[in-house]
Amino acid sequence: MTMNFLDKNYTKECLTLALPVMLTQVGQVSVNLFDNIIVGNLLGADALASVSLGNAVFFSMFVLALGFSFAIPPLVSQAHSQHDHQTINSVFSHGFIINMTVGVLLMGILLLAMPLLYQSGQPEKIIPDTVDFLTIMAISIVPFMAFQTLREVSEGLSYTIGVTKATIIANVINIVLNYVFIKGLFGMPPMGVKGSALASLIARIFMVVFLYFVLLNEKKTRQYIKDFSLKMQVFSKAVFEKMIRLGFPTALQMFFEVTAFAGAAFICGLISAHDIASHQIALSMASFTFNLCIGFSVASTVMIGRKVGEGNFIELRKVGINNLKIAFIFMCICGIIFVLGRNILPTFFTKKEEVEVIALAARLMIIAALFQLSDGIQVTALGMLRGLQDVKIPSIYTFIAYWIITIPLGYFLCFTLKMGAFGMWIALGLGLTISAVMLVKRFLNLSAKRIRQNG
Repeated sequence: MTMNFLDKNYTKECLTLALPVMLTQVGQVSVNLFDNIIVGNLLGADALASVSLGNAVFFSMFVLALGFSFAIPPLVSQAHSQHDHQTINSVFSHGFIINMTVGVLLMGILLLAMPLLYQSGQPEKIIPDTVDFLTIMAISIVPFMAFQTLREVSEGLSYTIGVTKATIIANVINIVLNYVFIKGLFGMPPMGVKGSALASLIARIFMVVFLYFVLLNEKKTRQYIKDFSLKMQVFSKAVFEKMIRLGFPTALQMFFEVTAFAGAAFICGLISAHDIASHQIALSMASFTFNLCIGFSVASTVMIGRKVGEGNFIELRKVGINNLKIAFIFMCICGIIFVLGRNILPTFFTKKEEVEVIALAARLMIIAALFQLSDGIQVTALGMLRGLQDVKIPSIYTFIAYWIITIPLGYFLCFTLKMGAFGMWIALGLGLTISAVMLVKRFLNLSAKRIRQNG
């Protein structure tokens, strides 16, 4: 019955592309997941709140950098379907310069803006640890952007397993070092939350080096690694402009969504350290499943980019609709797991004595289960639109959904009506649903228009 609902060939292609990306995302997201579990269990709720606040600020900047890198896959996949090796080389070189420039700039902004945390209205006792954590995490943006450039070129070429290997091994290194640095094993001094950030930095440096050698030895990617050049004559103003036109709106769209969640952490922090800790626990779980769904989003960008290159817009529309169905089924399963495990899952993130934190997190998991559906659909729809190289209007939609609706409503429910983190999460669910509806409608309208134009 499921395979009548889904197209067999498109589903197979989507899963072949998506599953390695999902494993990669598990690796990347579980860095933060394990950071939270280890910090919460070894150091307690206050340290978890420090890491939560640090991550909220860090990822607000980090996603801007990621957004720029997302200009690479649709251009690479379109050129790949046309066997245009010169364009792929050009996108690789230009993408590297853009990504590294953005990474260095954002690292500088984070380090310079650090003193503002003391004026943020957050609990004073958590700020010193937050500053220590965030200082090291800011430096890690630079190696991560080098990794991200390699990753996006590789995924645009439909080679996703190399990235998976790099991420999983780096994740193991991170978990081990996390424990060693926080506890102070093997004669090292206990470093607390600073040790958690240092483990992430070392793991990210390893990822770049490892992925470079993997791609150098892979037949699909070897040519582009060997041809990679930063000589002045390979650069063109027109290519830089095209990639920034694609990357900047994507960066804004991701920034609007992630800063809405960061804003939610700040608003929860205005209530209590318990509310921000519960928010972080539920968000860690929701982020985990969302990041798995990014696999369907990446697969959609590559598959639709390929159909654009082939000029086949009827098939393009079918691919998009099929991938939305896959994301919906997957998030239904995740939502059921959230509801059934709502009283058990939060206990992995904090000490058993933190009864209030666990109880509130369990309530938040029910809302998270519901908005998983919208979250999966909207991230897949964004990937589909990126494949069509349509990024400006989706960024406006996300701004409306998150900053015009979610944050004002969340503040009103959480702070004004004293509903705490529970009220904030009702607002987040509504924002995600509005975003999903607008983005799917945009894809359906655009694909229908392309079919008419090319019919």
